[in-house]
Amino acid sequence: MVPIRTCIGCRSQTEQDSAVRFVLDGDQLVLDAERRMPGRGAWLHPSSECFETALKRRAFNRAFRRPVSVAQLAFEDIEHMTKHRGKRVGKR
Repeated sequence: MVPIRTCIGCRSQTEQDSAVRFVLDGDQLVLDAERRMPGRGAWLHPSSECFETALKRRAFNRAFRRPVSVAQLAFEDIEHMTKHRGKRVGKR
């Protein structure tokens, strides 16, 4: 059984394998491609709509319960990571 996570952009529930995870590394927000970094995580569908909605609603601040700098985030990073993860999605 695959764990269920809530997308911070659209707020819908999804299987963990179809979302990307972000964590705080010190004060910097990073994409946790392997989903193994310690600490609180924020989950997001790998779609530009969910990404833009999360930024607009300041969902990262809410998910991490403190102000988070999202200036370095770009949707292209998410796209790149999901393309390279490719066939591994859903096959853990």
